[in-house]
Amino acid sequence: MPIELLKAHNALDKVVDAVYGYKGGKDDASRVAFLFEQYQKLVVLDY
Repeated sequence: MPIELLKAHNALDKVVDAVYGYKGGKDDASRVAFLFEQYQKLVVLDY
């Protein structure tokens, strides 16, 4: 990954972490799992 793209990706991760209160691991898999959990809380369907 080009260095400028990597810097942008890392900066975006910091912002997303702050917005959602993410305190977990710094790897993408942990962050994505956390974000999907947050998404699921928003879209729970009541039948």
